[in-house]
Amino acid sequence: MCESNRLNLSNIKEFLLKWKASMPEERKKPERPEIFFLPPLKMVLSFFDREARKRARSQDEKQKQTDEKTVTKLIEKLTEKEDKD
Repeated sequence: MCESNRLNLSNIKEFLLKWKASMPEERKKPERPEIFFLPPLKMVLSFFDREARKRARSQDEKQKQTDEKTVTKLIEKLTEKEDKD
């Protein structure tokens, strides 16, 4: 039974190869050209814009923290000068 199945499969393969070879070139080509989807440029750029905004926010927070530290240091120096006078 296995051998008969193998024979049938090989017969089918041979038939398909002959049939494909006998087909005219026009039918071998797909009827519709393949369509590739590219996302809109706005979509791609918005992703990078989000990343840039996140980086800018984190840098702003770091800048605020350093500004606060410098302000507190200046206040401490001024109070020390006032205490000395």
